[in-house]
Amino acid sequence: MVKMPKYIDIYKEIKKRIISGHYAQNSQLPEGKKFALLFDCSELTITKALDILVKEGLVVRKRGLGSFVKLPFNTSSFNNHLKGTKSRCIESGETIVTRVIAFSAIPAPADVQQKLQLNSDEMVYSILRVRVINDEPAIIEKTYMPVNVIPGLNYANVADSIYTYITDTLGYQIHSSHMMITASMADEQQSQLLQLAVPEVVIHVEQTAYLDNGKLFEYSIATHRYNRFKFATEFIKYN
Repeated sequence: MVKMPKYIDIYKEIKKRIISGHYAQNSQLPEGKKFALLFDCSELTITKALDILVKEGLVVRKRGLGSFVKLPFNTSSFNNHLKGTKSRCIESGETIVTRVIAFSAIPAPADVQQKLQLNSDEMVYSILRVRVINDEPAIIEKTYMPVNVIPGLNYANVADSIYTYITDTLGYQIHSSHMMITASMADEQQSQLLQLAVPEVVIHVEQTAYLDNGKLFEYSIATHRYNRFKFATEFIKYN
């Protein structure tokens, strides 16, 4: 496995301490020199680690005062969409069943090659699932993942939780994603899979996602019933 730069390890450790409450909300973090002594590194390495936390919205810098913890929303909702649909449902007390409509390994289509930055001869998993939440078909997930990045994925994983396979079995860490959210009227296939009695607006979440080693591991489009979709974020103004 690729060895991560030290600032990535430090970023993860500080983040873990923030999420656990070791560094409380609104509390001031140790100054750079103290952090550098604590982690046996340079102050520049600490700055790089804190830069990531600032971008994620966990830390805010106050000019002339230092760095402070700033938890967006609450710890359970932080990076919630990167936990995976099954984990989110379990945390909220909802039931979930996954219907696997299609699962195969195929040469990456041209648009998927571009999204995942693949060569023309690389293979991807092509996955189509319907997530049934509280006995209602709620989300259609069309997903592509590079076979060489996520090796060994099988039908049982797809029918359960792909993200759990990635984190628990492969031991990878899911780091971040880029999302674009749009809306449209459901087409014929979407209406059928979501069992819509009449045409409805559906919400599409197009996502490319990264592991903490910088590798793209997922391109997906999730189509949600409009009344099942919730999204929250936090904007940060940089000086």
